[in-house]
Amino acid sequence: MSDVVIMPAMSAAQSAGWQTLMDLAERRPEGWALVGGQMVHLWCAQRGSDLARPTDDIDTVLDVRARPHIYPEVTAALKDMGLVAQTTPEGIDHRWVKGAAEIDVLVPRHLGARAANRRSAFGGRALETPGAQKVLNRTETVLVDVEGRVGSIPRPTLLGSLVAKAAAYTVVLDRNRNRHLGDLVVLGSLLVPNDVRDHPALDRRERRLLSNAIGAARADPASWGYVPSGAQTLDRMSILVTRT
Repeated sequence: MSDVVIMPAMSAAQSAGWQTLMDLAERRPEGWALVGGQMVHLWCAQRGSDLARPTDDIDTVLDVRARPHIYPEVTAALKDMGLVAQTTPEGIDHRWVKGAAEIDVLVPRHLGARAANRRSAFGGRALETPGAQKVLNRTETVLVDVEGRVGSIPRPTLLGSLVAKAAAYTVVLDRNRNRHLGDLVVLGSLLVPNDVRDHPALDRRERRLLSNAIGAARADPASWGYVPSGAQTLDRMSILVTRT
């Protein structure tokens, strides 16, 4: 486990989300990973960058393959913590809310009907997301300090985080999916040789996801214009995709 990562000052809503996440980690320390914008915030804090875009909600993905009952278990923990599911008209319980805290609970795609039909503590199904199993397979635990409270949070390696953002960009129904391209370039700007050398090489699916996202980012420089040397970062990431 790494040294303690000290998170910077947060908005009230972001802080509420992180405190809730740490409560969850105490109750269910394994079988899931932090993803989304807060994953980017965590990596930026770890590497001393201030480039993470503002965002308050928390995104998690559950390792249903390794732990078939993790969805009902985690949602039961959230319910016990006082969170309530915002069930969609389609019967999906992916967003859980308590006051200013919002936590999205996702599961990998293509794990079969039994996994897809597991029910939450409120009776809803899980929301599937692309590339999640790849991300879970690259997850490790880090110590995080949020406003003086220290806890262990599972999050993807930097390679896994890049894959997560590349996969998130493939969700075409997301009207704001270009934000993932900015996140991708921010994460790419943090890369050091050990992030590649000390971890398993990218597989074919991961390379394809990253290659497509890099191409999309090159075509949309406005999505990452706030990242210094963003073009050079994309060049470095292209080399990563071809050499690993």
